[in-house]
Amino acid sequence: MNIVVTDLAKEQLRMYRKDNNEFMRINVESGGCSGMTYKAVIDTTVNDQDEIVYEDGDIKIVSDSRSALFLGGLHVDYSNDLIQSGFRLSNSNASESCACGASFSV
Repeated sequence: MNIVVTDLAKEQLRMYRKDNNEFMRINVESGGCSGMTYKAVIDTTVNDQDEIVYEDGDIKIVSDSRSALFLGGLHVDYSNDLIQSGFRLSNSNASESCACGASFSV
């Protein structure tokens, strides 16, 4: 799967984790202006229906198998903006996204 995680995002993921067993979980849910939105959380449990969609050393991203279908081309970055800092998830395969960038469609 073609997922890119920037060095800054990796650094921030390391800071958010309490221990090496934690990873980022990204799921795709219905919602937003364009139809689908990403939900990203720090998690510790891999379920039977989950897939490891990205792994680089101590950095791991997991998703449920349905959501994984929409993660090819995902770019994970981190922004230190004063107004809205946090992880930025964008996908080059999205056919449309809303003006605020919070949702997409394929």
